[in-house]
Amino acid sequence: MADGAVYVEEDDETFDMNAYLAGATLKGDGDVLSGGTKYTDVGLLGPGDSLSLTFNIKANENASAGTHYLNLEVVGGSDMSDLNYKIPVKVDDREVRLIVDNLPGIVINEICEVSVDVVNPGSGDVTGVTVVPHGEGLSIKPEELFVGTVKAGDKATANFTLNTMDSHAGLKDVYFTTDYYNGDNKHTSISSNSGIDIVERPSLIFTNLEIIRQGERYSVSGDINNFGTTQAKNIIVSITGSDSVVPLQPYASYFVGTLEEDDFSTFELSARVESENVSSVPVLIEFRDTNNAYASVTDDIPLEESAISFSSEYSSSDTSEEMPVTYWGALSLC
Repeated sequence: MADGAVYVEEDDETFDMNAYLAGATLKGDGDVLSGGTKYTDVGLLGPGDSLSLTFNIKANENASAGTHYLNLEVVGGSDMSDLNYKIPVKVDDREVRLIVDNLPGIVINEICEVSVDVVNPGSGDVTGVTVVPHGEGLSIKPEELFVGTVKAGDKATANFTLNTMDSHAGLKDVYFTTDYYNGDNKHTSISSNSGIDIVERPSLIFTNLEIIRQGERYSVSGDINNFGTTQAKNIIVSITGSDSVVPLQPYASYFVGTLEEDDFSTFELSARVESENVSSVPVLIEFRDTNNAYASVTDDIPLEESAISFSSEYSSSDTSEEMPVTYWGALSLC
């Protein structure tokens, strides 16, 4: 649909009598049509008066880009002559484009931000613009984002949150679509497919773990590292209680705070293990992403004998002293 208005004036002469208009028709050239609008028995036009006639313009899908000239025919009555005018109509076939700005090619199990630019290269504004993400085996929020109006020659940015924390390893296809209106017509544009290779490795990992046992009590300390590409906020590390594992104060939970990407912080946890069959302590890591959305990961800190060796000066029955054990392997949370 064409946007804007074209006004036609015959000359500056003003007649001293009424002019009768019998009809008006706008005829197209085959590729560009008037949409079927036709005026009949328009009526009298008095001296010094003016009249606006509105025509809907419709271009075929295969209409060539450029300027097309439509013929406006005004049929007069009585002594008024018929009038013919050439009305220029410009056809612009440039569609809205979607440019994915920062979609990574390889990601781990993490939460990151993706920006999509909605670019309008055309000569007219587009309205009602919405952007929808698509991808299987991962989560992209929000499921639909309303952008609104994108002016001619301008762009707008839609921001999405890509969550692959629960995704399995492998190549995933991701693309975006946009629906918009150009005039009264709805259009759809699709971005190019982008492949994301997911590596099953969590963004928050433990390193430099040190386990100290005193009877049934275990104290675990070490570093928590942000291996991801975005900030993790309000991090809390907690012992998850069970029938055989009881979190102990003051370190049943440990507030770490905010970790920037490639940052780390120390933590300490305590628990009482009430069964000899327990080989690990369950741990819960809770945090908020850059959009303050809640997220969590869980895993176990192993307590098996292969990870713990006691000094020969302690007997198995001696629980009066603390027995420090260092576990240097990196613990991945998945």
